Amino acid sequence: MNVRIFGENHLFFYRNFEYSSPNTNFLTFCTYISFMDNGLVTSIGTKVLTVAEYDRFVNFIPIKFRPIFEVNTITGLRYVELQRLHNHEEWYNTVRNQIILPKEAQRKVKQKLVKRTIDKLPSTFPYLFKAFLECKKPPARNTWFENLERWSYKAGITPKVNPKTSRKTIESWMLKAGIPEIEIYSRQGHDPITSLRHYQSLSFTDYEMRDIEKSLTKWGILKRNI
Repeated sequence: MNVRIFGENHLFFYRNFEYSSPNTNFLTFCTYISFMDNGLVTSIGTKVLTVAEYDRFVNFIPIKFRPIFEVNTITGLRYVELQRLHNHEEWYNTVRNQIILPKEAQRKVKQKLVKRTIDKLPSTFPYLFKAFLECKKPPARNTWFENLERWSYKAGITPKVNPKTSRKTIESWMLKAGIPEIEIYSRQGHDPITSLRHYQSLSFTDYEMRDIEKSLTKWGILKRNI
């Protein structure tokens, strides 16, 4: 059992599941816990991942697709923005370790911002971005949706991950970790009402918040000693 990949939050249940079902295995248990919905869904029905779920899900993504999902989550880009970024590596400033999206890169037709800066990226992001560029272009949205659905089933994630999950996950983590709302609005390209209304019903446990803070700190988004 790889506790780091699987997640500490299910270890207790796994051990009890092994005791009650001696012939069980990891994949069987993933199927079992897929029915244990933790209720982390936005008001518009998008699945939000815990850190343990994120780690487990990434482990089931084929290596050739993994950088796409990781960059999408860390940056919080809309999927169409991620697709455009793949065609414009010049939008990533390696010296400042920032992604600077010009107006035409952003999704909204009535975009008021001349540009949007995605900063507070991990120190290892240049290597991840290089791997992202070496991947094939992120597939069409419907193909990506089908991929995420298939990997969700394999990882035992329910409700299934969809193309909005990466963005909504990082936004919810930032909000719940106490990052100033204005920073979230600016980084994500939201207006204040849009940014917050989907997350009001989300509630992470204490150990989930501990993991969120650790991950955000590792990624350079949260400046705090854990």
